[in-house]
Amino acid sequence: MTDYYPPPRDLAPGSYVWAYLRDSGGPSQEQSVIQQETEIRAYCDRHGLVLVEVFKDYARSGGSVIGRDAFNELMDMSDNEDARPAALLLWNFARFARDLDDSSYYKALLRKRGLIIHSLTDPIPDGHMGRMVETLIDIANEEKRRQTSRDVKRGLKSLVSKGFAPGTPPRGYRAVKVNLGEHRNGDEHIVSRWEPDPELWDTIRSAWQMRASGKTYKEIHEATGRKIFKSYNYWAFFFRNKSYLGYYGNVPDHHEPAITWEIWEAVQKLREASPQFGKEGLPHHPRRIGNPSLLSGLAFCIECGSAMIHHSGHKNRRWRSYVCGKKDRLNATACSSRRIGADNAEQKILDAILTRVLTPDFLEGTIKATRAQFENTDELDRQIEIATRHLDDLGRAIQRVLDIAESTGSLSAYDRLTQREAERTQVKLNIERLKSQRAAAEIEITPEALNLVLNVWRDRLREAQESGDVRKVKAWLTRFVCKIELGYNLARIYYTYPTIDILTDSSVATFGTSQRGGTIERPPELGGLFVFILSRLFN
Repeated sequence: MTDYYPPPRDLAPGSYVWAYLRDSGGPSQEQSVIQQETEIRAYCDRHGLVLVEVFKDYARSGGSVIGRDAFNELMDMSDNEDARPAALLLWNFARFARDLDDSSYYKALLRKRGLIIHSLTDPIPDGHMGRMVETLIDIANEEKRRQTSRDVKRGLKSLVSKGFAPGTPPRGYRAVKVNLGEHRNGDEHIVSRWEPDPELWDTIRSAWQMRASGKTYKEIHEATGRKIFKSYNYWAFFFRNKSYLGYYGNVPDHHEPAITWEIWEAVQKLREASPQFGKEGLPHHPRRIGNPSLLSGLAFCIECGSAMIHHSGHKNRRWRSYVCGKKDRLNATACSSRRIGADNAEQKILDAILTRVLTPDFLEGTIKATRAQFENTDELDRQIEIATRHLDDLGRAIQRVLDIAESTGSLSAYDRLTQREAERTQVKLNIERLKSQRAAAEIEITPEALNLVLNVWRDRLREAQESGDVRKVKAWLTRFVCKIELGYNLARIYYTYPTIDILTDSSVATFGTSQRGGTIERPPELGGLFVFILSRLFN
């Protein structure tokens, strides 16, 4: 047996001890858990120690305690004074933890509970100098983990740049094994390359083309003979995967693409136009796509705020109407609102948009109100600068969390990464909003440009009306209307103006809009929502 470092003087023969064993997994692991246990049992026999408990974590990273069930069990048991041994034996301190903070914290906790911690292979002198040397070893262990992580990333990046792909390929591709020779230890160096799967290749390409043409997931699922997925619910993830463009992560031209950028963009536009399933009260809800009505998703009860429901009428009475959703679901006494004739209400609202809202006077008033709200441009500049610095900080934080997630596989790190990325997206939206407000404060539009744009908008809306296609009319209406509070003889139209570039005397001024999570909101860029009231016009 190797001559390991002997037990410290205060760990007498006959003492009860525990052992903690860990390896990182893989065929190249130098000291497996089984080997460690064999050596530690022989060590205890040699020095007269009684090994009463062995905690084993197989194929677990030392960069985190998350997922190390045996380690966490050890810490829980050490809290029980009756169960505590005299010491904890380790093969080396790297087996205990490769994170400096984790190592310092948990070793201090165990020592506080009265346990001696002894490494068989680390040279720790007695006395106060021992703690200093131990700390230096912990620092070295953490640095080695970082170096290993960098080496792994460098090797992975090199493989990917050559067209090789670790991991499972997406549906429609297959992993073809390639032998690159031998590792230093003589093992074969086998990697994979993604190639089209001849059994599914034409099917997945056809699925993308069908989706780009507007087919639903269910239609695609049936048309492809259910060969790709068992349930059509998986198609939502399928059509967000950039691997089909030939990307591996952010690396382009990695493997043969299944689709063109034109098909990708067409599919993404469809996805962005469709809110999450189950979200009632939205203009593009699947139910409304199949049975469209002009004001569904825009109209809300002026009495109680519930979404208005469109009724197409009975077989013997084709009178279309809108009724309060709360009243429709519960009973007639749930809301005091009345049923509203759909034809009259829709026509009056469209007329108001064409003749009252899309006019130079209303637009000039909107611009003046916008300027009034954003007179303090210095404050806007300050907020943009603060938000930009925050965005930079988030970028660095995300990179750090990404490094941890990749090196340790920590689930909490991935959760934190998701939170940080969501936060970054929100900050980006905030910066865009502030910049739009800053630009809006200085917007200058000539009367000629104003009339030109308004004429175009009105013509497009009239053309949509004349086509008789409710979807087209609604698509244009939702560019100007954010919300309608609908009552029997009263409607409040919350309106704004859509994104469009308008040529001015000196520059191009952009009217901004925003869309978050499928909910149409266009307030802040031109000064918020503006309200136009129609009264005594519907019934």
